[in-house]
Amino acid sequence: MNRSHLLCFGINYFKKSVYTLAAATVIGLQAVPALPALSQVIRDDSPVSHGMTNLPSIPISVWRDPDAKPRAVAIAVHGIVMHGSVYDSLATSLVEQGFEVYAQDLRGYGRWQGDPKAKISYKDSLEDLKAIIRAARVEHPDLPIFLIGESMGAGLSLRAAEAMPREISGLVLSSPALKRRNYCEPEMVLDVASLFTNPYRHINLVPYIKKFASEDPKIVEETIEDPLVKKTLTFSDMLRTASTIRTNIAHAKNIPADIPVLVIQGDNDRMLKQNAVVLLLKKLKSNDQTVRWLPGKGHVLLETAHIDADTLSTVRGWLVDRLPGGLERLTKVANKAKYHDSELIEISSSTQY
Repeated sequence: MNRSHLLCFGINYFKKSVYTLAAATVIGLQAVPALPALSQVIRDDSPVSHGMTNLPSIPISVWRDPDAKPRAVAIAVHGIVMHGSVYDSLATSLVEQGFEVYAQDLRGYGRWQGDPKAKISYKDSLEDLKAIIRAARVEHPDLPIFLIGESMGAGLSLRAAEAMPREISGLVLSSPALKRRNYCEPEMVLDVASLFTNPYRHINLVPYIKKFASEDPKIVEETIEDPLVKKTLTFSDMLRTASTIRTNIAHAKNIPADIPVLVIQGDNDRMLKQNAVVLLLKKLKSNDQTVRWLPGKGHVLLETAHIDADTLSTVRGWLVDRLPGGLERLTKVANKAKYHDSELIEISSSTQY
């Protein structure tokens, strides 16, 4: 066997070893069951303790493992009537996967309700969200930042990604608030009629939460019993909310193509028109679009302690696969190794000894 044959034999042996190792690594990630989480998840409702002294006085919660260095940041944005802490179950699960999670209270909701001057303002809430993104970038300059929004939170996430595209590594849009349903419920007719005599009256939202929030009675009960969930809105609040929902879709077309997007939508959403997702996908330019239709599921999917296991797995898996070192990135590394190995064989075949 001459030197050329020996070199080719060595290269082929190296190639088989690389492929075997890459395949074993990828298969191992898919097949080996997850080990019990060792994370110590701490939730802190004070942003100052996280070095966010440059933030305005925004009610915010932060979930992290103080003993581990995070590998990504997720910022969760809630929908109408809700507050940031409703993401506690999702955030805890993500911290166990190496994330640090932030969630604000939108203006007029959650802890803002204790301030009589704090009116509902989606414009100011968007500015708060952008401030949190900037603060997260200062604290973690090298980490990817993902936005997770449900309902109105999905609309605000679209707007933030449009305004700060270089800071955002991905979007998770759950039950996105894009098109309102036209309700003809008896309670709605009576409430609208009463507004002519008292336009500043606060409308009780509990009947609507019972009918439209979720198909799961546990989620409905949880929402109604949560003291931080807003239970009333004025007519002007409702008009402001409807106007914001109507214009959310216009911001989708400006999301850069290199920002991956996951959309999850229940086919039993009674709060919003689920077919608006089709319009959203037409507007988005993203080269990495994933849609998960959830049969039988209602509007609230993530803002609850009762997250469906498959829904949680979908969100968590999608995010993890888009982290440095995720399954998708390992596959790309294996393909890159294959490409360079092919180049090496071509070079060796042309070498003369």
